[in-house]
Amino acid sequence: MRLLVRLLGLVVVLAVIVVVLAAFAGVAKVPVLTGFFGNDKPRDLGEAAPDQAGFDALVAGYGIKMPSPAQNYTFASPHSFSGSVKVDATFTEGQIMALKEMGNPAPGISDVHMRFHAGSAEVAAMVDLSAWGYPASGPVWATWTLDVTGPTSVEVAITQLEFGKIPVPGDLATQASDALNNYLASRLPQVDGLEIGTFELVEGGVHFSGSLPQTYEASAPVPGGLP
Repeated sequence: MRLLVRLLGLVVVLAVIVVVLAAFAGVAKVPVLTGFFGNDKPRDLGEAAPDQAGFDALVAGYGIKMPSPAQNYTFASPHSFSGSVKVDATFTEGQIMALKEMGNPAPGISDVHMRFHAGSAEVAAMVDLSAWGYPASGPVWATWTLDVTGPTSVEVAITQLEFGKIPVPGDLATQASDALNNYLASRLPQVDGLEIGTFELVEGGVHFSGSLPQTYEASAPVPGGLP
């Protein structure tokens, strides 16, 4: 499950990095007009409502522990891992939306939504680049795919990316995918207890088999930080 959290967070963060490029083109939040054009909230993906009971049952069933204060689990928080637990389950969209990271706003990233399809997924969020030193903010939307390439490696492709109503050119989305994969290649092997067998995007959720850390802790979020 922690792998899922990290991948979702990284997709959002990579969207932030690409949005920085849009900032140089003069894209910025404009009072009144921002709301008029529908740029004051993320795209409605029609995802399932958070299933807190289902999430709690899943975590308890596998003995996964999250001992840090609830508010520490954000997409801008440093995390640490220990232990290992075998997992073979389909995480539903509702369970994923109940993850603490999805509900806790992070500096610069808030109102995160996910929708899962067979072979692909969507993410939408509000992004404020002031935490990174750029005067731009607004909704981000992206679609992405994922392939498992080894026990601690995956390859993610961002197939579409938009900031506000502006599509990001395909070559920039490719550069974002490359940067994301470079980060994953350096980070995932350091996650204690992680072994990926299957990570399949299915309609309404994710099927994972392998091993995940049994305990993961989180420090307080850092403005401008990455997950």
